[in-house]
Amino acid sequence: MRIKKRDLAITYTHAIRDDKRRLVLDWLLEFQCSSVELLATRLGLTSQSSYRFFRSLLDDQIIQYFKSVYTHQVRYLMITKARVDVLQVAGRDVANAHTQPSRLNRYAHLMHDLAVQRAVLNRLAHYDEVIWDKHINIPEQCEKPDALLHSPKNYWVALDYERWRKEHKHVYLSFMNHARVLIKRRYTGVYYLFDREPDLVHYQTLFAAQAWPEYHYNRKTGNITPAGTHFQPDAIDHLRDCFLFIHEPHTHKK
Repeated sequence: MRIKKRDLAITYTHAIRDDKRRLVLDWLLEFQCSSVELLATRLGLTSQSSYRFFRSLLDDQIIQYFKSVYTHQVRYLMITKARVDVLQVAGRDVANAHTQPSRLNRYAHLMHDLAVQRAVLNRLAHYDEVIWDKHINIPEQCEKPDALLHSPKNYWVALDYERWRKEHKHVYLSFMNHARVLIKRRYTGVYYLFDREPDLVHYQTLFAAQAWPEYHYNRKTGNITPAGTHFQPDAIDHLRDCFLFIHEPHTHKK
């Protein structure tokens, strides 16, 4: 998704509404589902100041609410099926416009997706394109990053948001996935973002090892087994400099 800015030179009420609607639909086409708070932030507004705007989109059946069974006081927004059909006729790519309700009802997935969106929003001013993991195509990589961000200076960075601490084998598999892609220069850096600072320290400790144990990943079974070999990250010039570990807690109000 190309990151476009609101046209603040527009003065007509209908044109302003159309401009904001375009940004909201672009965001939901990329991320499938979002919250009023995050979408308002995308527009440079607050939830309160944008209430009438989102109410009009709901009334016009452009977007619809999805209420998670885990968050009784919070409802999330998706594009309606009717609007997806309109966008498809207009030539937009709508292949991933909707997600399965089962995923939205899985609290961990939903909170992770929203945390990724917030992390992207925090960096939006510095990039001109974002690709969510569902749209990323890196065939040689076992595990896609949560998002890719493109700089106007013509380079890509990967973003991975870690809400919970993973097992050593999963962490090293992730390090190696990124290392292989970095070596091939598909992107030039990786942001590892963490909800909790102890998890950040844990990842940094594993990252600092002189040699990283390598693992085989079976895509069909999901099994991860030791390869019996080790990777030497310092053998690749400046590879370690491409990894950045950041404490970025995501707070969610129920």
